[in-house]
Amino acid sequence: MVKRIAIALLLLPAAEVAAFLLAVWAIGFLPTLGLMILTSVAGAVVLHRAGRGRIARLRNGMEGRGIAGVAAEGDGVMLAVAGILLVLPGFITDLTGAALLVGPIRRRIRAAIGRGRRVPRAPTGAPAVIDLAPGEWQSVTDRKRPNANKG
Repeated sequence: MVKRIAIALLLLPAAEVAAFLLAVWAIGFLPTLGLMILTSVAGAVVLHRAGRGRIARLRNGMEGRGIAGVAAEGDGVMLAVAGILLVLPGFITDLTGAALLVGPIRRRIRAAIGRGRRVPRAPTGAPAVIDLAPGEWQSVTDRKRPNANKG
């Protein structure tokens, strides 16, 4: 998982350049540049609305518990992450940040992080009933078994 995240972070700048060039090809250089500036301003507005308290909680959550801490803090921290992604230049980060502004998407991401945090527990104790076929068991007497105390 860590390798995949590292590879994605290394490939992100190349993908951002490709997305920028596609946008320039589709709508022209100045409109593309204006759109990037507009999304950065929108990100600044989102960050301003998120406030310093949520940014501090984001930093503390990441230091203490990593991405799981961000999910545990709730919508406010995810809105701060959305603002940070919108401020960063690039259309892929802008789309990700804009997606985090949508409530149902935020809830799904938080639920996915919560599912990823859960560690499956091993069953505790022996099962109450072990069902064996007649050929799979034999009667054991009270006398010492030959391999019982070796070890």
